[in-house]
Amino acid sequence: MLRRTLLGVSILTLSATLIGSTFINYHDKAQAQLEPEKRTFSDWGSVKLISAGWIEDTMAVYHSDPNVNPDGCPTTDGGYATNPKDPGHSLFHTTILNAFINQKEVQLLISGCVYGKPRIIGVNIR
Repeated sequence: MLRRTLLGVSILTLSATLIGSTFINYHDKAQAQLEPEKRTFSDWGSVKLISAGWIEDTMAVYHSDPNVNPDGCPTTDGGYATNPKDPGHSLFHTTILNAFINQKEVQLLISGCVYGKPRIIGVNIR
């Protein structure tokens, strides 16, 4: 009985270790794909306008503070945009919409360009 219990605990510990290390490796690889010097947070501010994509699952977001544009995207007055190919873009949409409806402030993490606009890769809300 004791051997069976110890074997079960060992298997659970090994499984948790493998899952944890897989998550950490995935997270590290995802972070490594972004150049740290090109990731920039906007200032905290309110969402002033949301424009949902025409034929793609995307969103343009207009923020109360001036746009940050670390990659020199060509559209400088069109707010920020989400990329439908980015993992998490639906969560960004939900968070931004929640902030807009509830009049909460957001801080956007920007990296790269999409549709000529600075690309949202993360959202903080308070």
